[in-house]
Amino acid sequence: MKKKYMVLEIEKGFKKNLNFNHNIYGLLTDIFFYEDIYQYQDNIYFIDITNYEELYKKTAYQLALDLKNKITKKNNSLKIGIGTNLFLAMTACTIMTKNKKTKIAYLDEKEYILTCSKYKPISDFWQISNSMSLKLKKLGIETMEDIRNYSYETLYNEFGYNAEYLINHSLGLEPTTIEELNKNKTPKTISSSVTFKNIKSRKESMKELKNLLDFNILKLKENGLVTKKIYLYIKYANNIIPKEVISIDLLTTTNSYKSLMQITFAIYKEKLSLFFPVEKLAISFGKIEQEKDISYPIPKKRKKLNIWMKNLFYKKKKLAILQS
Repeated sequence: MKKKYMVLEIEKGFKKNLNFNHNIYGLLTDIFFYEDIYQYQDNIYFIDITNYEELYKKTAYQLALDLKNKITKKNNSLKIGIGTNLFLAMTACTIMTKNKKTKIAYLDEKEYILTCSKYKPISDFWQISNSMSLKLKKLGIETMEDIRNYSYETLYNEFGYNAEYLINHSLGLEPTTIEELNKNKTPKTISSSVTFKNIKSRKESMKELKNLLDFNILKLKENGLVTKKIYLYIKYANNIIPKEVISIDLLTTTNSYKSLMQITFAIYKEKLSLFFPVEKLAISFGKIEQEKDISYPIPKKRKKLNIWMKNLFYKKKKLAILQS
């Protein structure tokens, strides 16, 4: 099955706060599994949607539209890009939505070659900084098409390892996956949430809270992580009283099942209204760190391929894309 990704970008000018960020992540985890989400920046989320078209019996565009309609109740300044890899999804989000004046755009390799090859400025593309674009300009390179037609050996001499990103992106290629990103970087938060089909009393909702905590604590332990902060989100049925986001600061970092359960349940019982039923719960761990007493294997250095072999690979790939 061919991979498919979604990039969700919320306008930076929007006033961000804890409640907003938590609600967005909680909404995403209502629809997608935690492992398929990666928060790239405060306002940008990557989502692997490969398996969700079949799961929800919807197209990628329909999934994006549903997601946009749910979030736009909170913020209208939102764009979504869909692509067959993360670079194409990011390009669709940042460039195609601007060109087509739409909030949702899609790119595959062929469409990218046809529509983005001569796009300027080149610094609008993901991972090309202003300083890098100036260096490219000195070489006479102003578009992705220029990179494709340039001497790869010269690019490697000028940019070193970064030349591989430039060449890959000029062809619309990006090997990095969300699974790799989640493995290589400590997450900012670990969250889970549940929306009840039938509203729950305090006693009933506590069973669901335990399940959410089980999931989050398991994620901490699986990845050798500890937390120092807990966020508890409570939404009451029919908005009878305002929703609550409770922040709990821990005295020390931990992934102890017993400690996290005791603290969360004590606060939950104290803060939750006994008289009003609950419609939605979310639990999030923040201030996440690597557990200090766990030793991690040193990653092996990536072997550099011979430039001649790389030239051959890229030429074949370029020919295949242009002929498709």
